[in-house]
Amino acid sequence: MNSKANVIALSTERPAYPQSKSRWFGSVKREKLRLVFAFYSPDGNEIAMPIASMSAYLKRDFPSVEVLLEPVLILRSAEQYSPANYAKTIKELDADLIAFSIMSPHWFPMEPYFAELKKQMPELPILIGGYQPMLSQQQTIENPNIDYICVGDGEYAIGNVVQHLRGTKDGPADGMWEKLVDGSVYQTEPHQIGDLAALPFPDYDVFAKEDGFNDVNSSIFGPQGVLVLPVMTGRGCPYKCTYCCNTPILEGWKNKKTFLRKYDPEDMVNELIRLRDKYGVGYFEFWDELFLSNLKFVRAFFDIYQEKVKLPFSINSRVEVMSEKFCTRAAEAGCHTIWFGIESGDQEFRSKMLGRKMSNQQIIEAAANCKKAGINRLTFNIVGMPLESAENMRQTLRLNRTIAPEHFFFFPYIPLRGTPLYEKAQEEGLLLNNKKELHYLSAANDRVFTLNMKECPELLTAEEYNEICQEMLSFQERNNRLDYNEDIQSINDKQRATVEDKSFSLV
Repeated sequence: MNSKANVIALSTERPAYPQSKSRWFGSVKREKLRLVFAFYSPDGNEIAMPIASMSAYLKRDFPSVEVLLEPVLILRSAEQYSPANYAKTIKELDADLIAFSIMSPHWFPMEPYFAELKKQMPELPILIGGYQPMLSQQQTIENPNIDYICVGDGEYAIGNVVQHLRGTKDGPADGMWEKLVDGSVYQTEPHQIGDLAALPFPDYDVFAKEDGFNDVNSSIFGPQGVLVLPVMTGRGCPYKCTYCCNTPILEGWKNKKTFLRKYDPEDMVNELIRLRDKYGVGYFEFWDELFLSNLKFVRAFFDIYQEKVKLPFSINSRVEVMSEKFCTRAAEAGCHTIWFGIESGDQEFRSKMLGRKMSNQQIIEAAANCKKAGINRLTFNIVGMPLESAENMRQTLRLNRTIAPEHFFFFPYIPLRGTPLYEKAQEEGLLLNNKKELHYLSAANDRVFTLNMKECPELLTAEEYNEICQEMLSFQERNNRLDYNEDIQSINDKQRATVEDKSFSLV
């Protein structure tokens, strides 16, 4: 299958592209086009998988492009990474294009950076990709400082922008929306890449520094003492949780058969071996939306991984598939931790409001299966959701106390445009349209918890919300005991390593 030919069914109904109105077509004349990738990191993590994939594609198919990376690492230095100083850094790089990968919760914090970049470099085009423009096209392109937005998969689209800036390919940059000189926006359809084998594996060199990965924070939860590297075996999730950005993307996918995409198991393992040997990796984190989206792949992958890679790893999972048999097999292959979402401890609320149909008994049994197999459990929980009551929150805490996971993690609900739960909040009049600071990981770090929506006093007051969140934080601090020592000792000649929740400690 030629993925490039099957990326997208291009619309034949769109108007002719007014090339004369493009501000940027053919604007880059020098031999080497300099592209700066960027992203915003409020939690300390310095790896962005979309950028790694686009960088690999550009290096393979566009050798005349110089790829640079300059993320906004706000926790390293608030002064160094202020909007003004960050713009000065980009100016010194003499870039032809800066492309940001932006998550929706990071949109408002990043707007001052876009404004400062345009102030200092009005001739530098700014491109936005990631979930923000995929879910909120109009909000993103309407920002006066944004020139392009990528509304789908970015690999071929970023290549089209390169050709567009060089003027080597007439017409629009397919996969992008472009703001023209008269303020109008020319829209093309989102790219939907159905064949990952047509793309190169992600480029990790783009994140390395002069001393390799010694000073690169590549994991939020991973162990210290070894290099933890995030990897992905595929893309897509078959579930339609009401709060998740995956749901509107899945609903808009034209060929549903290609939405769940996996690499070939043997090819994936060979790539992991290459990464292990090249960078000295000691632990892999699988960042797939759902590692278990294809159980046939998982069974084949575990067999080869256990034989050839022999490193501990963590995965994202769902309790529905965490049987005793699966957990035992995962542990044999080297699974150290399974991350899974509980979201709400109220079974009825979780089912009706969140689209999560599993029962509390299933959650308890899945957690027990992990524990019996010797796998650590990390639970994700959301608080402050639309129409959530104080009692709903307390049930979330009670269920986690029953399970006693090795790591309990909770975070405030973030309204994501285009998701069913966002639309429900909008119907109920709960959205705070002008709220710029959406507390996420910083809430627990700052020990201050405020609702990201309007208060519903009959269900949950702001005071109750903060009080229960403080109880959750106290439980987190007493309960969390995720331990990597045994696994890391077996790899690093008895070298001890302790887990550190970096999202709470880098400030």
